Amino acid sequence: MHLTVILLNSMWAAIFAAGMAVVFSAPAWALAPSFCCGFIARLARDVLMGWGADQNLATLVAAAVVIFIAVSIVRRSGVSSIVMLAGIIPLGAAGALFRAIVGFLEVSSLKGEGLSAPDALISNLSILFTTTTAIAVGAWIGYFIGQSVRQEQHV
Repeated sequence: MHLTVILLNSMWAAIFAAGMAVVFSAPAWALAPSFCCGFIARLARDVLMGWGADQNLATLVAAAVVIFIAVSIVRRSGVSSIVMLAGIIPLGAAGALFRAIVGFLEVSSLKGEGLSAPDALISNLSILFTTTTAIAVGAWIGYFIGQSVRQEQHV
């Protein structure tokens, strides 16, 4: 993938993350950190995938980086969770989710031999599951690393 495409996708993810921060009723000062976290999340994931990392590993690392940044840099209590959530939302598997919903609708109308081939549905559900799991594990890792750094700074 070319750097211009990665940067453009990262910019769209950043705009989306800032928009989600607005939806989550973040204060005005939290929009810039949300924008930056969304940008960094997509940039980290796409760069890692460009270097040959698996999509799930790249998503896990990107989520950990974003959560670490949000926990260790945003000092105001109570808002870092909005910034964290808005920052990792662009990493989600929205496409796979919508394809799985369509697959459920199609499977429910199948009869006879058509029932033996819901491969696309299973594939989309597995992508959705593994991506969501990677985001959750990455967020957990980033949060605890950020908290440990924060505690060391207070000591």
